[in-house]
Amino acid sequence: MKVIANHALDPRIKLEPNAGSDRSWVWSCYDFADGELEEKVFALRFANSDVADEFKAKYEEHQVEMEKLLAGEDKPDEGGEADEAADALKGLKTDDE
Repeated sequence: MKVIANHALDPRIKLEPNAGSDRSWVWSCYDFADGELEEKVFALRFANSDVADEFKAKYEEHQVEMEKLLAGEDKPDEGGEADEAADALKGLKTDDE
């Protein structure tokens, strides 16, 4: 399963059961998909409650990660990608010299 959200996983967003279903979730958040920031309501329905519960667990796991980032915590650069990006940026120039 691959679900892509076009919004930040804000820690304040709460997934709620949709119409009492054990296999669907509904939530509201700000969306920028149409080029304007709008508050929208989203809903997802899954094949069964196990998949729905797995989605909710992952969603909430990433909300915790986002909360840490918003608090100023950061992950270590284990793969070295941040250092590579920093090195690449050092070589960039903004003028024609």
